[in-house]
Amino acid sequence: MPHTANAGTGAPSLLDVLDVLDLEPIELDIFRSRLAGEPGNRLFGGEVCAQALVAAERTVPPETTPHSLHAYFLRPGDTGARVVFRVDRLQEGRNFRRRRVTAIQHGEPILCLESSFTTDHSGTEYQVPAPEAPAPEGCTPFAWRYPNRWVVDPHEVFDIRPATLDPDEGVRALGDLWFAPKHGKNDGRVSDAAILTYFSDLTFVSSLLRPVPRTDVAAMTSLDHVLWFHNDVRLDDWLYYAKGSPAVGHLRGLAEGRIFHRDGTLIATVAQEGLIHARKD
Repeated sequence: MPHTANAGTGAPSLLDVLDVLDLEPIELDIFRSRLAGEPGNRLFGGEVCAQALVAAERTVPPETTPHSLHAYFLRPGDTGARVVFRVDRLQEGRNFRRRRVTAIQHGEPILCLESSFTTDHSGTEYQVPAPEAPAPEGCTPFAWRYPNRWVVDPHEVFDIRPATLDPDEGVRALGDLWFAPKHGKNDGRVSDAAILTYFSDLTFVSSLLRPVPRTDVAAMTSLDHVLWFHNDVRLDDWLYYAKGSPAVGHLRGLAEGRIFHRDGTLIATVAQEGLIHARKD
């Protein structure tokens, strides 16, 4: 049963995300997701990507942390079935360890992730500054109007506040945003890096429409997802997600993002190529 930290209201909490990301070991270097929902709906890509990172983390020593990952989304996942994660140990170096994780559902791979871990915890000596933005307390929470049938809806777990004052929710979804868990804290079952990976896929592909707004878009699909971790991930305050796109075509585009701690520390850089599906007249 999923946890509910805010039991008085029944609202989902960060503990529910941990329940989703926590994996069941079923054999050496083979893991399985613990929860499944109603069948017939697409899995949230950030969920599968984060679960794959969790699987990789459980095959490396505790003194190592992830510094990069690159995942390819191969097939849509099904919310009605659990996912099996197979880890291949590609390298066992003194300072770096690398893993490949294949997420399998119904006998077919739905995601392939490669991640690299390091013993270097020194952090960065230089970084780009965080963008100027209004404080999160002065930003209006994002009102997500489209119901999801995932086990946990991240829009309910995280307080998401676009940093634009434009009243149009469609415009607000494309821009930079503040985010923080509404309730609950990480109990240590999975890393903060995995939680950040989970969230980083949310609304990200929509930034392809930021440079050149379009009215003919029916849907968008993420083709891959990449993160580089520059400093320790901390979920003790608001995080700022700066998003944009350096190149967009009619069918594909590249999204780029940077995630900053509220104190201005650059936590991670994110990139993703997305596929744009235009409506057929």
